[in-house]
Amino acid sequence: MNDPTFTFVSVSTAKPGKLDDLIRAASRPNEIMGQRVEGVIGRQVAVDRERNTVVVWSTFEQREPLYTYLSSEQGKLDHAGGEDLEAIIETFEMYEMTPVSGQLQ
Repeated sequence: MNDPTFTFVSVSTAKPGKLDDLIRAASRPNEIMGQRVEGVIGRQVAVDRERNTVVVWSTFEQREPLYTYLSSEQGKLDHAGGEDLEAIIETFEMYEMTPVSGQLQ
């Protein structure tokens, strides 16, 4: 395994009654991406039901394969997955980070 150089994190809250829809919408591209993007080191979708929030994180060897994939036609189709995200997501924050410490097994 190469060293991780890029981590993507998003934090989304669901509109009332839409948390399960948000979980499904966040999980689908994360699972597909694990198969189609080169250099994925780790990925996870986690839910905090008390806060009505879903957190997605993915760590990569390099940043470029993720954004190349997301800008492709296949990446756009995979990411949206037919979901009306505006009807599901109340708030969305995205972070692009450089790992400085951690452990992945």
